[in-house]
Amino acid sequence: MAKRRVVVKEVNSRRRGWLTDSEYNREMERWSAEVQRLAKQQAILLTKGKRRNHTYQSGPKKGKTERKLRNHIQYGLRSDSGEVAGVAFGFERHGIFLEYGVGRGHPAHGIRRSMSDWLSGTLQKKEQGVIDIVATYQSDKYIRTFMGIKK
Repeated sequence: MAKRRVVVKEVNSRRRGWLTDSEYNREMERWSAEVQRLAKQQAILLTKGKRRNHTYQSGPKKGKTERKLRNHIQYGLRSDSGEVAGVAFGFERHGIFLEYGVGRGHPAHGIRRSMSDWLSGTLQKKEQGVIDIVATYQSDKYIRTFMGIKK
């Protein structure tokens, strides 16, 4: 049986100290903006859909306006005690139907439309980044708070 070689990478070799609350918040803001940018790029690639804003003239949606998906992808950060505790992404409602390939006349079971992972694909690509940011911040916070270690 051949021996397996394990290579351990130096993690965060560029860091010069603890990740402070404000640095953590900036990193989370930067990560969220990057995910938003990538999601917009993916939404631009969707060839089917609204070419311009559409206001319904009749029916149950009368008076409601649906806007182009790529122009209305936003993010928000939720804070708790001065540190980012959550990230939310907002977009036009029809974006989720594109994601799952469902809609009026297209049930969730027996999908007839093609699914487009314009959002989930982007999140999967970038999830390791947010995991690293949170892990670094929480470990630094633990060391500072409970072990009393300063810079």
